[in-house]
Amino acid sequence: MAMTVVIKLLDRNIGFLSLQDKISNLWRPSMSFHLMDIENGYFLVKFHSKEDYDKVLSQGPWIVFGQYLTVQSWSKDFDPARPYPSLVKSWIRLPSLSGHLYN
Repeated sequence: MAMTVVIKLLDRNIGFLSLQDKISNLWRPSMSFHLMDIENGYFLVKFHSKEDYDKVLSQGPWIVFGQYLTVQSWSKDFDPARPYPSLVKSWIRLPSLSGHLYN
């Protein structure tokens, strides 16, 4: 399960093919990926490229049809029975913030 992420579109469910097309256009991976539909609106994405895997986890936020796409690394503790991830990593961008305020 290395280089696998769990994704879920918050507040909306869409079909498998629609999601696959949308994230392929959004992420523009250098190599193909494998998307697998699992229960409760979750999907697994298995990457063949470490660069693509890192890019998807570190860039964003990812928005599909106006809704946030949650992306988290797969772990053995992942439970698709939970309606939402228990932990969500998020980036906050503050352009033009003075350097002394980063501390």
